[in-house]
Amino acid sequence: MAAPFDAEAIEKHGWRQGAVLGPELLCAARERAPQGLLVRDEDWLIITSHDCDIANARLDKEPVVEVLRAEVNGRKAPDRQQAWGRNPRLIQLDIEHGGGSLVLCAKVHERWMLPRELLCAEAPARILDDKTRRLVAEWLVKRYIRAAFPTAFDARWRARLRDWTDLLGKHSRSIQGVYLRLNTLSELEPTAPYIVDLIVAVPVELKSQAGWAAMREQIERELEAFWEQFAPGIECQDVDVLATDEVTLAAIEHYQRFDTDWVSFAEDSPTTPVSADMRG
Repeated sequence: MAAPFDAEAIEKHGWRQGAVLGPELLCAARERAPQGLLVRDEDWLIITSHDCDIANARLDKEPVVEVLRAEVNGRKAPDRQQAWGRNPRLIQLDIEHGGGSLVLCAKVHERWMLPRELLCAEAPARILDDKTRRLVAEWLVKRYIRAAFPTAFDARWRARLRDWTDLLGKHSRSIQGVYLRLNTLSELEPTAPYIVDLIVAVPVELKSQAGWAAMREQIERELEAFWEQFAPGIECQDVDVLATDEVTLAAIEHYQRFDTDWVSFAEDSPTTPVSADMRG
């Protein structure tokens, strides 16, 4: 017999994106896991569906929720190569738990659906903090919307990828987003240059702080210097550092989000909003 559906019970229990299944629901989810996927009692099964879908009053409109398996891997700290959403297939999360901390590891393919009415039976075991929940949501989303640039363009600068991420890491308390525009997305011959324009978004609060002009000039100068080293294969035409109240949809319409926004998760700062973009 199917479990009864009560949307009010789901809301009362506090189910939302980032909620973790308790023991009984873990058993129910394990029975529905993809063939060959081992789900252990100590695993964290995290709800990744949107809050609005989880709480929808109509079961026929939203019959299932998605769960993501994360395992405790025993590390003291996340592997930097798999932290902050840097790796599109694996992610490691630093979690505060039981007065201490633990590291969870999740794989993007270890997701499956669970009948939503099962959430009526009990409350979550725990809920991820807002910052971690947002990180997981954006990591999943970026798998489908991350920017794709010409292979020829990537080949001209990727050897310096670590220098680029270090540079953004240096300014991670100031940089909220980086947007890049190329003169073409075609594969160019080695003698033809790619022309780069960058918009760097920073929190609007910085405009009122002492030293804003000097900070803006420093970021522009250092980012320009980074890209100028790849001439003549890449020509840096412009770097604009703009406060978020100056960045309009029209301004970035022809730009692509440069997939380095994982850097801003590395510090607790105004650049890391606690409110996820995915929430309704």
